[in-house]
Amino acid sequence: MRTRIPSAFRRLAAIAIVGTTTALAACKEVNVPNLNSPNIDQLLAAPKASVVNTTVIGLMVGARATIGGYASQLGVFGRESYNLDQAESRFVLSWLAQPLTPGGFGTDLGWSATYQQVLAAQTILDIVDNVPDYTTAQKEGVKGFTKTFMAMAFLDQLRVRDTFGIVLEVDPTARDLGEFVTREQGFDRVASLLDEAKTHLNAAGTAFPFIVHSGFTGFTTPTTFLRFNRAIKARSDVYRARWQDALASLSESFISTAATTPAALATGVYHVYSASAGDATNPLFDPAPRALVAHPSILTDAQLRANGQPDLRTSKVTTGATLSNQGITVSLRFTIYPTNVTSIPLIKNEELILMRAEAYAGLGNRVAAIQDINFIRVNSGGLAPLPDTFTGDLVTEILYNRRYSLLFEYGHRWHDMRRYGRLNQLPKALPSHLVYPIVPLPSDECNQRAPQPKGCVQVNGI
Repeated sequence: MRTRIPSAFRRLAAIAIVGTTTALAACKEVNVPNLNSPNIDQLLAAPKASVVNTTVIGLMVGARATIGGYASQLGVFGRESYNLDQAESRFVLSWLAQPLTPGGFGTDLGWSATYQQVLAAQTILDIVDNVPDYTTAQKEGVKGFTKTFMAMAFLDQLRVRDTFGIVLEVDPTARDLGEFVTREQGFDRVASLLDEAKTHLNAAGTAFPFIVHSGFTGFTTPTTFLRFNRAIKARSDVYRARWQDALASLSESFISTAATTPAALATGVYHVYSASAGDATNPLFDPAPRALVAHPSILTDAQLRANGQPDLRTSKVTTGATLSNQGITVSLRFTIYPTNVTSIPLIKNEELILMRAEAYAGLGNRVAAIQDINFIRVNSGGLAPLPDTFTGDLVTEILYNRRYSLLFEYGHRWHDMRRYGRLNQLPKALPSHLVYPIVPLPSDECNQRAPQPKGCVQVNGI
């Protein structure tokens, strides 16, 4: 299904994406020409490789723009974190104690940024074949890279909106808005984009025509980037319980258990930051802390090692200043992001191994699932391995390890608990607190449509 974008709005999308790349230009890893005032008509009618390359780089900036919101807001929903900002009570009241409403505080949750990414990606796809100074292989590389990022944008919103669905066809004119599709149709589109990207990348030669930033170290050529593409495909497969597909995707990714070091587990793709003028710093960096604190259950729920000490992954939090807001008091802060330029994982080997364990468990292969679970338990958590004869619930064990291995990275905990119908197991600091199963649509999306989509409702929580 092709995204339809009229030329006037496509121009706005091109302006937006070219503009965002000026921030990435500040990073030492990427040198981008100054395009604050590009000739957008020229970009669309007779694009040059140098300008298109810059817009492609902008996709990396766009993907980075939403990660702080997903980690922090979904972190609150999933009881990984709290935001106890003394100047803004809605971080507690609106995200823990009151129903979610269209147009309510925080319910955009990446929606606007997602569709800016989609519009930008489609603009690139629409013009790439008209670039005279690209080779055929280079055009394939641009298409493969761009479709991968478009799929990631859709996947972001599928996690948040779930059965409310998403829009695949985007037309900003009031008379022809794209229809909402079901969750499954959305996932089908994600899968097809990633598979189309795979075909393009296989025909893309040995190098991209644009610079890929340092967060993709090890994945900067079409061949190596394809391993990242397959990792994202595996994530999508796992999200909808396509276990055999997940194993196939993982087999083509960068998954590895050859080494047991922290560095090997951390191998992957990252969002990068810098303090250079015009660039962005890590939005989750809050060392004092001023607002972002860790949920106390991270310590109380941790399994113990043989020496009686907690899971090694609890070192991701430590005692800090006490913050209080709206009846919540916490003295636990995160240590995951020690500086304002620390990278945030987009996807890493540790997650891939746990996804493979989940796929094996879903297929009933307990032996293989336990082997992968134990790899993470022992090498990441310092815990004793499960016995081969373990008869307990593998899903519980997998979710435990995903919780601690992927803590405060992408809102994994909330989404994982919803996938398995376990949101009612998340703790509540106060009896009046709520756990939300889904996020309603932004009011702008509702107000332009009649009848309104089913996501234009109040979500009361449980």
